[in-house]
Amino acid sequence: MVVTAHFIDYDWQLQKRILSFSQIVDHTGDSIGKCIENVLLEWGIDRVFTIIVDNATANTTAIGYVIRKLNSLQDDGAVLGGKYLHVRCCAHILNLIVSDGLKDLHDSIVAIRNAVKYMKSSPSRLDRFKKSVAHEKIYKVEINLLDVGKCCEA
Repeated sequence: MVVTAHFIDYDWQLQKRILSFSQIVDHTGDSIGKCIENVLLEWGIDRVFTIIVDNATANTTAIGYVIRKLNSLQDDGAVLGGKYLHVRCCAHILNLIVSDGLKDLHDSIVAIRNAVKYMKSSPSRLDRFKKSVAHEKIYKVEINLLDVGKCCEA
């Protein structure tokens, strides 16, 4: 698990820092919550406004754990009582939506991927393809990259 901090400094500039890379043995809410708690303690962070996580069920438990710990350390350690502490990652949600929609197109996507791989696997094939595209006056054909299945969320 990676814990990052985003904050406004004294000059009102947005700052971003990686605070920790931690390996979590089991992904229970308490384990995740304790890991976040340890990072906050290690860095001396006693007030938190939001924590952005994916939609895993364990994260709801983890956020509850962190709210309790923050509020026990300092009055309003979880800013506004933690009302806005649990924020779900929009990139993760969007990725889930798109992935679900692409299931219906799976066979077509596989066929296109295979065609691109076939074309790119031989310089002579690629050259013939480019000549065919030019002959047919098709503009804007690019076969540089294949898609990537998953991305880093935050």
